[in-house]
Amino acid sequence: MRTITIRALAILALVGSAAAQTPSSPILNALEVRTLVTSSQPADNARLSAHFTALAERYTAEAKRHAAMAQAFIAAPTRRVAANTAADHCKRLVELNTQSADTARQLAAHHEQLAAGAPSTPPKGGSQFQSGAGAPEPTDAVLSALAAKASTRADHLALEEYFLTAAKRYAAEASEHVAMAQAYRGTRIAQAAVYCDRLVTLSRDSAKEATAAAEMHKGLAGVAR
Repeated sequence: MRTITIRALAILALVGSAAAQTPSSPILNALEVRTLVTSSQPADNARLSAHFTALAERYTAEAKRHAAMAQAFIAAPTRRVAANTAADHCKRLVELNTQSADTARQLAAHHEQLAAGAPSTPPKGGSQFQSGAGAPEPTDAVLSALAAKASTRADHLALEEYFLTAAKRYAAEASEHVAMAQAYRGTRIAQAAVYCDRLVTLSRDSAKEATAAAEMHKGLAGVAR
């Protein structure tokens, strides 16, 4: 148990730092979102409502930026860029960001209703955002603090979810490195495949450690209050 705990904290140290959330920002990190959506407390639902409202505003701003880019490509085509194709990509991004903004606003209204004690049904397509999509990953400092103080069932379930997500990411990275190694073999720079093979091993080992850490926190959640 102690060995796994040390390895779990080591994995936390290896995770790349995400953009830090400023204290004044209503945007929650993905771990906070996944934790709060399981709560029935009015204050937690109010925080989620503020989070999804801010997320909707961000997606709306992205849509506006892509709309402006689409117009710029059409108005000033260059030889290096197929203007119509580039504009089409931007228009598609406008659609996707607009859809995300609409869903986020519906989720904000949903959690506002829950915060007020009224019944509400989450909108269609909202599950991905309730799982943390669009939210920044927690910073190293946040994860380390949670690991240090984890004592409740909710704490351990949150860490279990984090490590399961990390394990999936490491497994995906391993698959990418396998593909790159195969691409290098048989070429004039076949030596590069050796480095990719090492990265495959490291990524797979990281996935195993993250899975072990998730199992540990799952077990601790089962006995915690």
